[in-house]
Amino acid sequence: MRARARRAVATRRLALAGALALILWALTPASTSDVESTSSRRARARVDDRPRARERDVATCAVAAPSRMASRVARERLYGGGTSRGALRALRGDGVTPRKGAGAYGDALDRYGFFLFREPALSERLADATRSHLLDLLRRSERYDSEDGCLGHLANCQERFDFSLRLTNTVTRALNEIVSRLRPALVDIFGDDECELVELSALITCKGSPLQRLHSDAGGLKGDDRLVSVFVSLQDTPVELGPTHVFFNSPNALTELDFYSAAALMRHVALELGNSSDAVRAHGLADIYIDEHGFVSVPSEEEEMTEQELAFFDAHVRVDERDNTLAFHPPWDATARMVLGVVGAGRQGSALVYDSRTSHRGGKNTLGARVQFMFSFQSKGAYVPGSTYTMRRRYQRIERIPLTLTDRATMRSLGRSFRKDPSAGAWDLRVTGKYRLRDFPLRADTSDEERDWVDDDVATNMGNNADFDIDGLGLDGKTL
Repeated sequence: MRARARRAVATRRLALAGALALILWALTPASTSDVESTSSRRARARVDDRPRARERDVATCAVAAPSRMASRVARERLYGGGTSRGALRALRGDGVTPRKGAGAYGDALDRYGFFLFREPALSERLADATRSHLLDLLRRSERYDSEDGCLGHLANCQERFDFSLRLTNTVTRALNEIVSRLRPALVDIFGDDECELVELSALITCKGSPLQRLHSDAGGLKGDDRLVSVFVSLQDTPVELGPTHVFFNSPNALTELDFYSAAALMRHVALELGNSSDAVRAHGLADIYIDEHGFVSVPSEEEEMTEQELAFFDAHVRVDERDNTLAFHPPWDATARMVLGVVGAGRQGSALVYDSRTSHRGGKNTLGARVQFMFSFQSKGAYVPGSTYTMRRRYQRIERIPLTLTDRATMRSLGRSFRKDPSAGAWDLRVTGKYRLRDFPLRADTSDEERDWVDDDVATNMGNNADFDIDGLGLDGKTL
């Protein structure tokens, strides 16, 4: 009887909600969107007096656009739907989503540098709520009304907004749900539940955000120091929204080349052509290997990839939307297709997991708002120089650590800087997390309605002064 009564109440509520929706629809001007988000309605008044923000709402970010694609066929091409498609089936597991079992996730991360989960890590309902919440936070910030649309420390920062988050009610619910589903993978990767939460942020790109240069985030100083990042798509993310491009760490079942060997291949091809400038030109390599005097000049194998080589490589890497692979198409061989990585084009709620040392880049966004929920865990007590650690300081600890001769040499080889003091010697700052995997589920410390903190600290990271000194460490920027 109680169940029947509850259903009757639910039916009446749905009918009332439906009638109310029809009335609101009749009173609302026509829109190009199927559904206008709650965030859109709340923030509309705040952007009316900000022309660039208003333009982003309607055009470049299209914040009222539906979060899921209408075409079933188009959705089937995206990761995170429970099945694998295309050429990536050739890889162990099914390409980039490992089969369950002891060691599977850690092995996939070691072999490929990344993996994607077969099943969604976040429900559609909570993904929609989180997406609206993060867009609402961004739209309240002053940077949303800026001309270039840049927020955070990002390469090729145009129409890219990267900001750290507080544990609001919605953020906490989303984080807890994702971590609960990824927990077996995280324990498999780190060996236990002592890994530390060291990043918690949102990354939002809009139409006009360019293709990023290839880069890696950070590298651990010791072999067992590892930082692993998780990107969760809060809407269906086709190639047009500019999902992350991730490149294999080593040769695999699809191709005998990875990013590093592909870069070396260009030099070897030029060397095989001898010193003939005509041959180098004929094979499409003139822009990178013929100097201003018209002579062939090829860097040695030990030298780092030049800017010209990287630009050449970028120009000849293409996306295959049939299976979301990245392939290098060398101009000297029209038939060659060398698969080097994957485009993280996933369904709403899908999760991309990658090692901080993995080469990757943000894709070119030609469509609208791509909202990603991001967090990272690192090994307990790890020192991972190079990471931006995009997270509110209230959730971290920062300590000053001395560097040995080996530490300094390793950092120099990684292109990382460190500090020297006449009395203390060489040192740097190490960031650790206050929350460990074993502490989940976490509790919220900020309500969704609180907004005073957004413009105070949403735009800053290591330079943040608002809550940087939460532990009373006497920090000023990055200096102890």
